[in-house]
Amino acid sequence: MAEEKRYGADLIVESLTNHGIDYVFGIPGAKIDRVFESLEHPKSEKSPQLIVARHEQNAAFMAAGIGRLTGKPGVVLTTSGPGASNLATGLVTATAEGDPVLALSGQVKRADLLRSSHQSMRNADLFAPITKYAAEVQDPDNVSEIIANAYQAAESGKQGT
Repeated sequence: MAEEKRYGADLIVESLTNHGIDYVFGIPGAKIDRVFESLEHPKSEKSPQLIVARHEQNAAFMAAGIGRLTGKPGVVLTTSGPGASNLATGLVTATAEGDPVLALSGQVKRADLLRSSHQSMRNADLFAPITKYAAEVQDPDNVSEIIANAYQAAESGKQGT
């Protein structure tokens, strides 16, 4: 019997499900399409519901609203480049207001990060000064640990992103 192929996107959705996340807000994009597909066709009834927004900043505000209302992190998902930079204002606001938000952003291949290629920028460097925790997943085996660390940071101390 052949084992089903698993992707980092599946691990992301599993990790969000294990943390009891009910909703993920975001905008589709090439670097996160597989995560969107995993959310649209969940393997578990407990998987988060995908809510497609019209702008990344609004998706962050919706996630912050969930965080403010429930006390547990709201989740926002964006693609790389302008998707990540459009997210920044929403994260600054969430951090300042103490709204717990877990933000996930797609990234170009590591080989393209240092080139001036389409949508290449260092997301973790952008988010580090405006959030409580910023990390880049280098290996799919680390997805659940990084999401757990981000979730814990969003919930701890003064809440925020």
